[in-house]
Amino acid sequence: MDPKIVVQQFWASYEKGDLDVTWDTYVASDLVIHPSSGFEFTRESWLAIEKDLVASFDGLRVEVFDQVAEGDKVATRWQLTATQKAEFLGVPSQGRTATLNGTTFDIVRDGKLAEHWAEVGTAVFLQQLAA
Repeated sequence: MDPKIVVQQFWASYEKGDLDVTWDTYVASDLVIHPSSGFEFTRESWLAIEKDLVASFDGLRVEVFDQVAEGDKVATRWQLTATQKAEFLGVPSQGRTATLNGTTFDIVRDGKLAEHWAEVGTAVFLQQLAA
């Protein structure tokens, strides 16, 4: 499958809410995550925080704005928008809608994300929730 399509479908699957299925379908069991901003993630810890995100928000929508691919490497600029319904990363819910912007680079092998780099605006997202 075209690596760009794999990444698009990965992000689109967030709106379905079953991230166990997402991870089984789109994330390699031996995923290598290249850390940024001092955060170290494993496949399992990344899934755990994403599950917390999905459980803490309603109306979650992910839009892919741009993608560039060369071979099996895909660069994606995306935005997630959702309304908080429960505490997330220590921020209590005030029912606010916030947007999270990110740029990711993925290497896709055998139809799954095999390597992952991410620059995500988590601090701005949390500020929107707490404002």
